[in-house]
Amino acid sequence: MMTKDEIRLMLRSIPDVRAADFNQPTEADWVSLEATFNTRFPPEFKAFIELMAEFSFPGDIYNVTSAGQTNGNDSIMTVYANEKSSSSWPERLVPFYGIGNGDYFALGVDDGAVYYRYHEDQCVEKYSASFDEWLRRLPSFMNGDPN
Repeated sequence: MMTKDEIRLMLRSIPDVRAADFNQPTEADWVSLEATFNTRFPPEFKAFIELMAEFSFPGDIYNVTSAGQTNGNDSIMTVYANEKSSSSWPERLVPFYGIGNGDYFALGVDDGAVYYRYHEDQCVEKYSASFDEWLRRLPSFMNGDPN
């Protein structure tokens, strides 16, 4: 499992990631989001999302809350609610990263895996068995290697 410091170092190594200064979600924000999905998010997922207060990331990393100074992207719950109402979004997937073409990365609430959801056909495929694995693959993905 990657630590928050390891994730920070990895993010600094990705050329398109820039420094930023936003508010981190509070513990109360996390408790509320976890209660909504009746789950506990993996620590590395929480660390990555919290680090988005320090970095500007290509695409849309969704916020835990819309309160405070955020990156300007929607909250996870806003995206989830919009997708649920307008498509066949799987109930137990939590969208956390919009690629920019209508596709998403989402966290599986029941298994902790990361899934890729295609906008065009609404197909969902498992991308990584865990969020930690997704993080380790992120630099390659950001450099244009989808695998």
